[in-house]
Amino acid sequence: MAKTADTIFYGGNIITMDEKMTRDGQSPDSPIVEAVAVAGGVIQAVGSMKDVFRLVGRKTQVIFLNDQTLMPGFIETHQHATMCAMKRSVYTDISSMVYRTYSEVEDAMKTKLQVLEPGNWGLFFGWDPELIPDLPLLSATFLDNNFSATVPIVVIGQSGHVCWVNSLALTAGGITARMDSPDGGTIVKDENGNPTGQLFEEPAMMLVLNQSPPPDPEAITKGFQDQWRYYASVGLTTVTELGYMPSEFTDGILREMSDQSDCPIRIGLYKMEHAIERNETVEQRLKKPPITKSCCPQIVFGNAPTPAKKQRSGSSQGSVGNYNERLWEAGIKLVGDGSPHCGTMAVREPFMNTPLTENLGFPKAPGYGNLNMDSEALVDTVRFFHEKGTQIAIHCHGERASEQALKAYEQVLGDYDNKDNRHRMEHCGLTTVEQIKRAGKIGVGISFFVDHLRYYALVYKTDIFGDRVNRWTPLSEATKIGMKWSIHQDHPTYPGDAVPFSNIKTAVTRCTRDDPNTPYGPEYRVSVHEALKAYTVDAAFFLHREKDLGTITPGKKADLVVLSKNPYNVDPFKLEDIRVIDTYLDGHSNGFATVKTIFGANINILERSDDSQI
Repeated sequence: MAKTADTIFYGGNIITMDEKMTRDGQSPDSPIVEAVAVAGGVIQAVGSMKDVFRLVGRKTQVIFLNDQTLMPGFIETHQHATMCAMKRSVYTDISSMVYRTYSEVEDAMKTKLQVLEPGNWGLFFGWDPELIPDLPLLSATFLDNNFSATVPIVVIGQSGHVCWVNSLALTAGGITARMDSPDGGTIVKDENGNPTGQLFEEPAMMLVLNQSPPPDPEAITKGFQDQWRYYASVGLTTVTELGYMPSEFTDGILREMSDQSDCPIRIGLYKMEHAIERNETVEQRLKKPPITKSCCPQIVFGNAPTPAKKQRSGSSQGSVGNYNERLWEAGIKLVGDGSPHCGTMAVREPFMNTPLTENLGFPKAPGYGNLNMDSEALVDTVRFFHEKGTQIAIHCHGERASEQALKAYEQVLGDYDNKDNRHRMEHCGLTTVEQIKRAGKIGVGISFFVDHLRYYALVYKTDIFGDRVNRWTPLSEATKIGMKWSIHQDHPTYPGDAVPFSNIKTAVTRCTRDDPNTPYGPEYRVSVHEALKAYTVDAAFFLHREKDLGTITPGKKADLVVLSKNPYNVDPFKLEDIRVIDTYLDGHSNGFATVKTIFGANINILERSDDSQI
């Protein structure tokens, strides 16, 4: 350990999240944690001021927290970080986070179309009839007549599973009455067999999107920089990409950004894979293009330009590999079923049949959703990657998909001992209590998508699931059996931006954003402490990074967040009011705070800079 510290923090609440200490920094055999010392990007000492200040040197920066709170940086275990960056730089946001009525959405779309440069397309993301009830039913004809018949238009639904295009975009994609739907996708047609302009799932959507003009490399690079900066500004220091598909274009940007000394976050990648087909070996499957169908469609374009590519020892041709400590491939992802927003998640009881589900394009009633993989093929695929020591994350929203994933895990894990893969189940919206217990018994972790309740609980109850919404992601059941779990927000196929404290608030209250008095399944609420573990120490365990991330412990990376308030002392309904003062990656400030010298010495106080500068 270093003889002197680069930085010392003191004078506030220090929440270590170390299991040896309680939330207020005390343990039976140690004093209150009063200070933290950092050197060389690593935490050097945690303890009393007397002990920690022994590491003060002539060049040590001493940070007075001013009664604010220091915690480990937050870890988001299920994002689509590269897709968020592309959306930020290419698409016009028309989501319910920005607008509440069709009139507002219509104005935004028409304004954008009026200023498009010649040859560009109108690309819009976030069409959400669930949260903006007066949105009309889209079609190619509607878009032609109400927006433009001379500019190709693509409107992607908030779920990311569906889009609507106008006639020019259909023509650009070569979509005609004679064309069959591609494997894993659907070209919706009218009673006469003509395409309506509605396309489901990536294989169908990309027929059109791959024909759009290549994005500007500088704009995309700026989109990545802005997105990474945004993540850090809300307290995230590690983020994941749960739909990674190797691309010279995006891989080059990822490598260059992670090499920068001021890179604000770490990013763990989960490569998209699919189960083998019958009469096909896993080796044959892996030689095929990696994506044939997906419930997490990529809005990255196949015709994107290629930046200068960097290679490093340990990176593999055609993918990032384990590039460095800030950029690595954490595992692979399989997709078991679809989405609650378009009736494709594999449920045991049928979806409700309502005008809204018709507008959203749900399959004809009774609809039970889809299993994307053959069960035997899934077992073979899980076995193949398990033997390689690769972590597997399986998207499984409905009970039937959860059952399929669990049986595959149970069959494979029963044949092996001492493999620490830490396989995962993702989203688990209607996964049952019994299934959660089975997952815990075999050591499979769950990353819950509880934050659906914040926006969609009421519409789920009235139009999609009925009373089943009350058992959506029963977090407390996972806590009861002592299993490790995390929570996530799955952007950009979810309204707004990643905000950890919004997610934590939902886990603790299970209420919608507009009604704090109606919890959905209150028996499944968890404490603030459990929700914070899901964003720190347990999230680090999910990513196999518990040895260097997730707690404020000597020897770990100095990935830290300074908060305006102690979350343990805040009304749960006001958790979103907590402001991130600054974040630190490897001990380096991301510069969201203004540093003021006090006491006439090298002692500094942090204050949040004006948000307009972030």
